[in-house]
Amino acid sequence: MSDSTNTDFESDGDAERALRDGLKASALSAAAMQRIRQATEQEWRTAVRAPATRRPHAFSIAASAAGILAVSLWAFFALQTGPAAGEVFGRVVAVEHPGLVEPKRFGRDVQLAAGTSLRVGQKLEARGDTVVNLEAGGNLRIARTSAIEVHAPDVIALTQGELYVDIPPGAHSASAFRVQTSAGEFRHVGTQFALMISEGQTRLRVREGQVVWRAASGDSTVAAGTEVTIGPDGKATRRPVSTAGRDWTWTEAMAPDVVIENRPLIEFLQWFARETGRTLDIDERSREQAATILMHGSVKGLTVPEALSAVMSTTSSLRYELPEGVIRVSSAGDPKLPRP
Repeated sequence: MSDSTNTDFESDGDAERALRDGLKASALSAAAMQRIRQATEQEWRTAVRAPATRRPHAFSIAASAAGILAVSLWAFFALQTGPAAGEVFGRVVAVEHPGLVEPKRFGRDVQLAAGTSLRVGQKLEARGDTVVNLEAGGNLRIARTSAIEVHAPDVIALTQGELYVDIPPGAHSASAFRVQTSAGEFRHVGTQFALMISEGQTRLRVREGQVVWRAASGDSTVAAGTEVTIGPDGKATRRPVSTAGRDWTWTEAMAPDVVIENRPLIEFLQWFARETGRTLDIDERSREQAATILMHGSVKGLTVPEALSAVMSTTSSLRYELPEGVIRVSSAGDPKLPRP
């Protein structure tokens, strides 16, 4: 009897140690560990309360513990090889309070901070404005109260809210970036565009390039300066929309920081024009000057208009003005262009 009891507890100790060793992984939350431990302890309590008078029962206890261990390890590795272990889609570069979350993972929302890699298979809720640098180039700006699902490195689904896709020419050349909605799929062609879902309607605004809209009724191309509104019944209306101005203010407020240190001024002017949907109007003499002027310092944390004002205040040879839809730059000695 004594030998049988000692063997039981030796088996128990081995299985418990194996369970602890198998579950030493930082990816499991404290809550998940507690749930596994509680289930294991309950099983052991049931087993230990039973009479341990025969060797077959000791084997039964060990087998039961091994079964719990196997299930626990299976759950652990399934979690590691699930959606969070998929291909990288992008990286969070900025997020405002109350943040970007992956809802109800391990029974609670997981907060995703700046620097976090986003992967295929994740479902995400932007509770605060969020900016993501896409793995293949460009960026995604997600407005607060929006929800997306990552289906592939270049495919997402927008289920609610609004987002802005900024993909410069040449990026995603291997495959087109696509956004899927209940109204169809929207594919970039060297594009900046905003897509919103609200009260059953889907709205597309194209700022730069083109978007191919693939719907049940067929494919169509939407050019820059066009807005398309699609109702719940699939009927669409089109109208012209400005590529600059208040319709795009929210996207400019989320513009990723630009590095200016030791970069030519002309690059910054081109960046400003693209970020604001304006045309850069600059004569050849001024363009040559802007190409030779190197900037220094940082505009991190400034809005796009503030960054322009800060940069241009450091040069006395060029000046600018901002008529509607244009940034006009000229030599300071040009009497035709007043100082802003």
